[in-house]
Amino acid sequence: MSDKEDRKAIGTPNSDEEGQQHLELPKEMHDAMEQIVKYKNACIRECTTLLAGFKATKERDIDYMDGYMDRLYDIMDQGSDVEFLYRKYIVFIASFNPQEGKKRFLSLGEDLGYWAPAVYAAAHVAKKLHQGQKDKGGNDYFTSHLLKVGNACHTWKQQIVGFLHEAEEDTGNDVETVLSMVEKQLHEWGEHIKDRPWEDEVEEFDIMPYPGNSIFYPSDDDWKEITDALLVLNHHTAPNREAYINRFRSNILALHVKLNDMRNNMDISRIPNPTAEDYARLERYKKEYEILIQMLHDYYGPN
Repeated sequence: MSDKEDRKAIGTPNSDEEGQQHLELPKEMHDAMEQIVKYKNACIRECTTLLAGFKATKERDIDYMDGYMDRLYDIMDQGSDVEFLYRKYIVFIASFNPQEGKKRFLSLGEDLGYWAPAVYAAAHVAKKLHQGQKDKGGNDYFTSHLLKVGNACHTWKQQIVGFLHEAEEDTGNDVETVLSMVEKQLHEWGEHIKDRPWEDEVEEFDIMPYPGNSIFYPSDDDWKEITDALLVLNHHTAPNREAYINRFRSNILALHVKLNDMRNNMDISRIPNPTAEDYARLERYKKEYEILIQMLHDYYGPN
């Protein structure tokens, strides 16, 4: 096989007679991509027609409509025509169910990674602040605990609080200072957004969802909610352990993060040679964990 044929077979850049670089894909890959594009365009056309029909007939069965419109999620990227169409669908839902519409708008921003840079900024600051700290097993504290707690969380606010939940306790910085560091980092990235300056963190932390090419910036209300949760999580400000656990009843964001924190703390495999003191602390954690789980059940109710 010639050098040119070899490059073509593996899809590497090749030069044409005018010296221009282009990428020659294997035929199988080209055909597969062509089919994906055809499916995507067909899906957009069909869902556009369906949405028009839902509006014309004043359809109100969201589950029924989702059965058709949810397929857009499979082909959606940040800023794409598909996202724009799905947002139009959410606007229609909000016209007769504002609460559900708001919930979906928030979820869409989360699912498409618009909030991911803010989470990565929090992880970046947490790693910097906790540099050199070790857990009880002698492991790097950020990697063995904070990264795992942050990754175990489900929403972007939970993730930010998860990464920062011990910054005030362990680094000598108050919550306002820590969050100002995160906000500053996020805005610095935003000034160079075309370069995707958070890529080093993406490779190192592997936090989901994967960030796209746009950033959502937390509002003052968002920062206030995050601040309140972090203040609840600081056990140094509680008169005793019982009072500390009890105050999670008042803050669902802090409660979610605390449960992930305790799950990681109860992983005694992090300690090479556990002592009697370690096992006693584990038993205390188990009892507190059950109390926190009950709080979660009480908050969300039987359903």
